[in-house]
Amino acid sequence: MKHKRLLALLLSAILALGVLAGCSSTDEKGGLRSFSAATLDGGAFSQADIQEKDLTVINFWGTFCSPCIGEMPYLAAFAKALPENVRLITVCVDADGNTEAAKELLQAAGYEGITLVSGDGDLAALVSDIQAVPTTIFVDKKGALVGDVIEGAGYKDQESFFSVFLTSVNKALKASGKAEISLA
Repeated sequence: MKHKRLLALLLSAILALGVLAGCSSTDEKGGLRSFSAATLDGGAFSQADIQEKDLTVINFWGTFCSPCIGEMPYLAAFAKALPENVRLITVCVDADGNTEAAKELLQAAGYEGITLVSGDGDLAALVSDIQAVPTTIFVDKKGALVGDVIEGAGYKDQESFFSVFLTSVNKALKASGKAEISLA
């Protein structure tokens, strides 16, 4: 049953090919303006939480995805280095039935941030539009998609990961009219 749900998710993502590719600037039709989600630790997360930060970096990943797991320690370190006005969260696309595996992978990587495991509204639409994992998007405080989508992984080291992600964060902040950042 678990594999059928995963296959359905992957097929819907393939059918949605190209939807996120055009998200290089603020998109009035897309984003996270209306949603609620459950977190891996049993909490809740919504558009009100998005509004707290100038930029929210959202990484979509799966427990089945070796590249996702490989970049998770870099994501964890990057999240810890971000200033207060930028937050990184993750969305585990196959958390249903895999919550313990997701918790173990995140703990092993040192990730201490928020991980969404299910959601409705705009979040459900975004998850169904994801072409592949890992995929990272950027959302401004209004919930609009900004900047460029980062798809794939395979970074040779943390320095190359930080370079790509910091450049993308600063591009997204600039698109939102906010000041660029540096890492701690």
